[in-house]
Amino acid sequence: MDPVTYPLYRRTVDRRHVYRIESPDRFTEIQVVGSRLLTHVVHVRAYPEMVRLQEMIAAIDGRYEPMAASDWQELQDRLQNDRG
Repeated sequence: MDPVTYPLYRRTVDRRHVYRIESPDRFTEIQVVGSRLLTHVVHVRAYPEMVRLQEMIAAIDGRYEPMAASDWQELQDRLQNDRG
């Protein structure tokens, strides 16, 4: 198995949630709610969060898909511009 190189970028297939996986125990989520963007930093500690993170990394269950770093950066830039 190849070692994982971080960060990894994933999104849900409906594109309402995008993720930057920074390490095996931390990820940042940008959630699209209408025209607004919300951001959450998650420190993975509980078992359900560990499972969720592994599902995101594997992206084989049909719920998550890989995305380009540039797509993440566009949303990150939008967040920064909205905050002024």
